[in-house]
Amino acid sequence: MAFISHNQRVYMHNSILLSLLLVSIMWSCTSKSELIEIKDENGRVTESYHVKTDNIKHGEYTALHENGKTRESATYIDGELDGVRKIFYDNGSVEIEENYVNGTITGDYKVYYVNGQLKIETSYKDGAMNGELKKYNEKGILIEEVTMVDNEENGPFKEYHDNGKLHWEGNYLNGDNEFGLLLKYNEDGELIRKMNCDSLAVCRTFWTKEKGDVTPEQ
Repeated sequence: MAFISHNQRVYMHNSILLSLLLVSIMWSCTSKSELIEIKDENGRVTESYHVKTDNIKHGEYTALHENGKTRESATYIDGELDGVRKIFYDNGSVEIEENYVNGTITGDYKVYYVNGQLKIETSYKDGAMNGELKKYNEKGILIEEVTMVDNEENGPFKEYHDNGKLHWEGNYLNGDNEFGLLLKYNEDGELIRKMNCDSLAVCRTFWTKEKGDVTPEQ
């Protein structure tokens, strides 16, 4: 069995301390930053953020409303947004919450009413809105669902009455343009009208609850 002498243990201990000290010094040098404060004509701070020695934003960023409450909070890494970014109403409640990776918006995106109720929720991929987008009224009732592709409406959508019952159902094509079969429902959720929509989003009724099949409207 090999034994470590007292001198060897002291040497190893000192070597570890020296290594930790060097790492600490290197970290301190690379993480050095300067706090920048932007003030208005009255001397009130409106923005504050950190910059690296090359004047690139790096660290926490904060902007303020006139009443002193936070207007925006974010984090920058090497000059690019990274992490959660929030926009606030002047009462302090969150208005928008979004996420960034290396300066590109990605992941969950949410918008809120001033009372804190969720208004819009969707998601971003590669800097564009993709997937399902949902909208709610101030009471928290779902009022719209739509499929997003590269920031445009493309695909199935549904709209709801304020009581939560289905109002419209169809498909969008290259934006807010109805295309194909479009269905309309009354406030009780009963189907009352069927339409066909062409590529110009011109929709013609071919069935109603009262009359059944009808001659398409011109």
